[in-house]
Amino acid sequence: MEVGVDVREQVRRLFLERGLTRVGFTTAEPVEDRVTPWVAQGRHAGMTWLERSPDERADPARRLDGARTVICAAAAYPATDSRGAIAGYARGEDYHRTLTDALQDVAQHMQDILPGIATRVCVDTAPLLERELAARAGLGWVGRNTMLLDETHGPWVMLGEVLTDAVFPPDAPGIDRCGTCTACVEACPTRAIDDLRGLDARRCLSYWTIEHRGDVPAEWAEAAAHRVFGCDDCLTACPFPAQVPEHAAEPGPDAPFQPREDLVAPDLDDLEQRARESFRRNFGSTPIERARKAGFLRNISHARAHARAVIDRAAKGDSG
Repeated sequence: MEVGVDVREQVRRLFLERGLTRVGFTTAEPVEDRVTPWVAQGRHAGMTWLERSPDERADPARRLDGARTVICAAAAYPATDSRGAIAGYARGEDYHRTLTDALQDVAQHMQDILPGIATRVCVDTAPLLERELAARAGLGWVGRNTMLLDETHGPWVMLGEVLTDAVFPPDAPGIDRCGTCTACVEACPTRAIDDLRGLDARRCLSYWTIEHRGDVPAEWAEAAAHRVFGCDDCLTACPFPAQVPEHAAEPGPDAPFQPREDLVAPDLDDLEQRARESFRRNFGSTPIERARKAGFLRNISHARAHARAVIDRAAKGDSG
């Protein structure tokens, strides 16, 4: 089923009305697979699931038979100053659920406009190269920090897709605006980002505080400093956006990102107490669940050690 520009814009409005901040259309043709050679270099660290289904992630048609269009959507969330214990995207309800719910609502309403079309919603967990698709759909460009960037929201967006067998006119691809800027490369505390738009998860603090199971080597535990879940340094260093839009800073009631005040500037004592009382009840509906109780308490212990070290250094400085 082929549709025209007018119908495409009707569908785009459905996404925007549901709280998505950017929407773009692209074909379901395969994108370049840069993940497979990255995995072959071992830069995926212990994330072994990235070794599975390499022939599927670049081809949207493997996710939906007869797919002709990928509708890429971005949901903005508030930028941080990178000093908090918890990364910005995790300071709310789990986007895997909230963004999926939003996209499924839109897919259902699409049936009113195009009865009988086939759709499939994908949010992060499906093996799909969503950043490359989003860039091709005009949402932005894949930046030097390997994230999807756009001028209005910078890297502060979460991505999801609706695959469909309807043929929509594609949007123009995004234009790369990184230029010679290396702010994210220079800001990374562990030099996990190189100047070739690559990232080594073996050096990334988000990997060590979220994905890694078991003890963390002292080098990375010390580098994590105050962080107990994720790291925003390469995001906050990005010059985009020059000014955070108001609607990104304060998500509306229907926006996929729903903030939780208890995660914006939490106290380590409070986090530990709640994790020990009931990790699942207090954090099970948030991205923090990904670290699991043992990993989260491990990270809190490291953050405490860092805080003590800072106090000790300050005391020695005062006495000297």
